[in-house]
Amino acid sequence: MDLARALILVVATGCYSFTTLGRARTVDRGHLELLAAPGATGTLGTAGDANLRPAIEIGGRYGIAEGADLGLRVSSAGATASARFQLVRAARVEVLAAPGIAYTPADKLALEIPLVLGIDLGADQIVIAPRVVYQLRTGLPRALQFVFVGASLGYVWQIARRIALMPELAVLANAYVERGYGTFASAGPAMQAAVAILWD
Repeated sequence: MDLARALILVVATGCYSFTTLGRARTVDRGHLELLAAPGATGTLGTAGDANLRPAIEIGGRYGIAEGADLGLRVSSAGATASARFQLVRAARVEVLAAPGIAYTPADKLALEIPLVLGIDLGADQIVIAPRVVYQLRTGLPRALQFVFVGASLGYVWQIARRIALMPELAVLANAYVERGYGTFASAGPAMQAAVAILWD
């Protein structure tokens, strides 16, 4: 595949980004965490077509209070703004809620509610995040509503004092689809894979 076709595929990626790309731990107050995550998005179950598209995501999170941070991520699929709130921070287990709103050009707005569970392994962490997503599509004669459910699994590997790598795999499937209309997951569950670089 030549460079021009690859760039067109990246720009044309039109599905909602549903990875977590971070620990189950809020960023400390007054602290900034940056991330970059190359990856790919595809659909499982599409007969004769893997439907795989490259993706790239960059973003950051800033701690606004003890146990709360704000984040912004921009990707080839659009942009997501979120607030994260620490619910549990124990010796081996951490849990946070991460409600967010995502915009996918040119006509999709999504509200997501992930619950992020972290299992601490020393400096590393296993991250499991089930989520529910409500999506509104506005670029049609009438607004359409969709609901998705899914989850992601990632591993935060602390490779240096301020740098971690996080491979992650996420799946999202239709739970409610307006009759007569399809979604990016209509041919089967949508899958997203990424390897995030976290710098804090």
